[in-house]
Amino acid sequence: MKIILAMTAASGTIYGFRLLEQLQKSGHEIHFIASPLWKQVAEREDYQLPQETQQIKIYDPLDMNVPLASGSEKFDAMIIAPCSGSSLACIAAGINQHLIHRAAEVQLKERRRLILVFRESPLSLLHIQNMERVTAAGGIVQVASPHFYTHPQTVEDVADTVVSRTLQLMTDNREPPVS
Repeated sequence: MKIILAMTAASGTIYGFRLLEQLQKSGHEIHFIASPLWKQVAEREDYQLPQETQQIKIYDPLDMNVPLASGSEKFDAMIIAPCSGSSLACIAAGINQHLIHRAAEVQLKERRRLILVFRESPLSLLHIQNMERVTAAGGIVQVASPHFYTHPQTVEDVADTVVSRTLQLMTDNREPPVS
């Protein structure tokens, strides 16, 4: 599968990197974008931009002249992990501040899989309304809410409960709702 993996400037970079590891292990073609402000949060959480490889293509978030910005190039799914409240709002309103927002808009308009791993808390009414708009447009909002019934032992185990569910959503055959 051709997967777009994006990370925005919300705490929870571990979700994105654990997803990246799982996507690599599964042999997916990965197209990676980090938002312009992502680096600030990532540095505080001890993460750095991944290296480009044959399997991972890295994009400049300000470059709109790339295949991710056009519906002509087919990507099977896009996951934004973590997804900030600001990115959720831009996607819900169709505002393209950078390539992540544009790629998400393309996924929605082409009726392709878009999953936002939302990492803000507590939720405001605006968050809830924006989640509703994205869901009505065909996106999936996966709140980064780990479960504990598997008795996770490490921080990575806890994060992997969200990652595992996100990967299930990515390959689920359900058709997204059409508004």
